[in-house]
Amino acid sequence: MLGEQWALYQAFASLPWSDLGRKEKLEEYQSIVSEARNSAFHHVLPFDATIEVNLSQLDVRAEKIRLFSPYGHSKRRGVLLKDQELADLFSEFSRAKQRPVSNVFWESNLRVMEASCDLAQAVLETLILIHEAKHPNA
Repeated sequence: MLGEQWALYQAFASLPWSDLGRKEKLEEYQSIVSEARNSAFHHVLPFDATIEVNLSQLDVRAEKIRLFSPYGHSKRRGVLLKDQELADLFSEFSRAKQRPVSNVFWESNLRVMEASCDLAQAVLETLILIHEAKHPNA
């Protein structure tokens, strides 16, 4: 199992950290991978800019207006539209920040993932051996 731990350490250390402008830390690795994943997921539809729709020529009806709500309850004040749920849904749409990651990183990251799987397999095999030694008739 020590060999698998060393292989994972080497795979992690061989990621192109200097190309990414980052230090070799697990938190930075997690940030790089999650930002790249989020960017890829959120850019399935090619929205590269904020979209504003001019509603001045449409008949948009408000149902009520809320004023002087308790402090800290800003979501509960303002103009309530007839189709407020739809307006709220649209307001949740956003773009993730771009996080380009090179193919060199992903190729190196594949080695990290393979080494992680090898280590997990070695840990499982070790636990099975310990269990069998402790409970030989199980």
